[in-house]
Amino acid sequence: MTIAAGFFCQDGIVICADSEVSTDFEKFDESKIFTQNPDGAGDAPTVVFAGSGWLDFVKMTVDKVRNESAFVTHGYEVEEILEKTILNVHRKHIRYYPVEPKPFFSLLVGIRDQNSLSLFLTAGTAVNRVPEYACIGVGDTLAHYLSRGLTPQRESSQEAALLAVQILDQVKKNVPGCGGQFSEILILPKQGPVSRISPGKLLDIEYRTHDLGRILKPLLMSFANPTIADSEFESSLSEFEEQCRRLREESNVRMDRARKKS
Repeated sequence: MTIAAGFFCQDGIVICADSEVSTDFEKFDESKIFTQNPDGAGDAPTVVFAGSGWLDFVKMTVDKVRNESAFVTHGYEVEEILEKTILNVHRKHIRYYPVEPKPFFSLLVGIRDQNSLSLFLTAGTAVNRVPEYACIGVGDTLAHYLSRGLTPQRESSQEAALLAVQILDQVKKNVPGCGGQFSEILILPKQGPVSRISPGKLLDIEYRTHDLGRILKPLLMSFANPTIADSEFESSLSEFEEQCRRLREESNVRMDRARKKS
């Protein structure tokens, strides 16, 4: 079970995923994001993949795309190879899988060459260009809802990455089958190497925001109630502001202690 999402931002693409892999017999943490030429060296395109569904088929498909596109120089060539590979995997492997249910998987693929930056979504044998954002996996409904409200695709990639952490955190908390100790957030910029938010920073962002819903509720109720006087609303607003400051201070103290221990 997976939640993965990709956001086409002002200065790049953010791709993220949870890290929990579950089967009928076990669950464990494993990366669901893969890269090709992440340093951006030479003329070769830089590619970031995130997959949901049967992980073995995700990894096989990604490996085939990387092998076939090892010597290309344009993003459209990677797109063509992706389309052919997806179709061949369904024809040669999924079609003849010996038992039911048949395997299924989807990919989010960010591609950058010297001239363009593109994000693609695969669904079955279809490969579609993504204009703003896309979510895949068992938690995609909640992720779509949160993405529509938070609109990380309208921000810079650094700011979108912070919002992506919170989207994944909420999906992992509320959708069975999505989880793992860490989330993964990668940024594919318009220029330069792919960057990754460190696990420590991810956990710190999750910690900073884990109580935000609780302290936001009274303010939302006050805002939505037309019978509440302006003075009561101002009081709720002040209380919310004070609690936000308190949470930030507590988080900063926690970070300072962690730095001193390390």
